[in-house]
Amino acid sequence: MNIKLILILLVFCACNLQAQNLVLNGSFEDHTAPDCYQSWNTTSWNAFVANSTSYGTEVALLNDSCLTCPPYYWGGGAQEGHWFATVHSKAYYHPVDSSVSWSQSKFSLALDSALKNTTNYKLSFYIKKPDLVAPTVCNDVLNNYIQVGISNNATNFGTHLITTPLGTDDWQQYSVVFNTTNAEQHLTIEVGTGDTNNYVLFIDNFVIEETSEPATVFVTATNEMPQQEKKLVKIVDVLGRESKPKKNTALFYIYSDGTVEKKLIIE
Repeated sequence: MNIKLILILLVFCACNLQAQNLVLNGSFEDHTAPDCYQSWNTTSWNAFVANSTSYGTEVALLNDSCLTCPPYYWGGGAQEGHWFATVHSKAYYHPVDSSVSWSQSKFSLALDSALKNTTNYKLSFYIKKPDLVAPTVCNDVLNNYIQVGISNNATNFGTHLITTPLGTDDWQQYSVVFNTTNAEQHLTIEVGTGDTNNYVLFIDNFVIEETSEPATVFVTATNEMPQQEKKLVKIVDVLGRESKPKKNTALFYIYSDGTVEKKLIIE
């Protein structure tokens, strides 16, 4: 075998040893969106976005050169390809009984193969909030966070891997190295809750690759999402206006874990 042929084979082997991204459609390029901005409910998302399943409220796709809510530019440069997803959460207050319900983006991305218990994996992704000068007629583009997990079910969050800090004006990459024994086949993404405003967040380029790095998260059959310290975020009245504690007035106490308590303190 001559030296030239050996070199060709070495180059070929090196290329094939490159880490493979197990997340199918992790950059949201494989879809049939007719417009540069497309917001879909669960049924439409599942029909038009490949290898993904929505199980919350609507999720949107945005092209990085798109103008929406004209003439404002909502882009920001996709981190892979030309498309990224926009997720949101919003609290709705019922005008009659003052109950609270959440509109919240939740979806999963299929993996190329089930995760192996003999391998460490590295998950990475990007988040960004829209520019704060966006007109409020579109959305109140306040910062928010997402939590990411792995699951054996496309419509169930499964086991928690990472919760991001609040989004910033620039794309930020987050990552975690984990090991699992459950052979999960889905990556799950849920936008956070905890405020009365309409939150919007850009997300892109979800990657899971095998790695030799040491794991910091170990997923077992009994592993559950860790309990986070519950803190009071704010108090609002029935119209969603921020308030201080008052007697003889129905108020909603909103906590950092997304729970909402209605309280009426009678004098």
